[in-house]
Amino acid sequence: MKYSAEDFNILCYLLTQTEVSYESAVAWANSQYTDEGIDPFIEKIALASDVSDIVELIVSEYQVSGEPSGEFLLGEAAAKYEQGKLALGDALKRALYYMNAELPEDDLAVLYEAEDYFDWHDNPEAEAIKLAKPIFDKYMPLYERALARFSTAGHGS
Repeated sequence: MKYSAEDFNILCYLLTQTEVSYESAVAWANSQYTDEGIDPFIEKIALASDVSDIVELIVSEYQVSGEPSGEFLLGEAAAKYEQGKLALGDALKRALYYMNAELPEDDLAVLYEAEDYFDWHDNPEAEAIKLAKPIFDKYMPLYERALARFSTAGHGS
């Protein structure tokens, strides 16, 4: 499987955010071995001594910052909300104010409207989720696919 600079940028982010551990990254890299061998860059990841070495390899090789797209970050916030790791209000604030997400205006308008319920409504979560859920469902797969891409599930070790 071929990996792009954006793929490695996301791996870099996942490593720095501890969403992917050093052990998992090495296991993923080792799972990339085939009868034909392995991509030399991925082999370097398999041989790295710690997370900082992997991040340094990625940044040096692909000139990436480890900051994924706004769409990916919104997907992450949505997934963390779905997993119960982030309250809805916090997920919305993260999406709108902390991620600098460059999303379509229509999606942003809906998320701002959903977040606004937390300022005045008696039951903000119930109303806000009605608006936010379709947007979350749109972006969450971006995050989930990235996590799956760097897991050893489905790969031979």
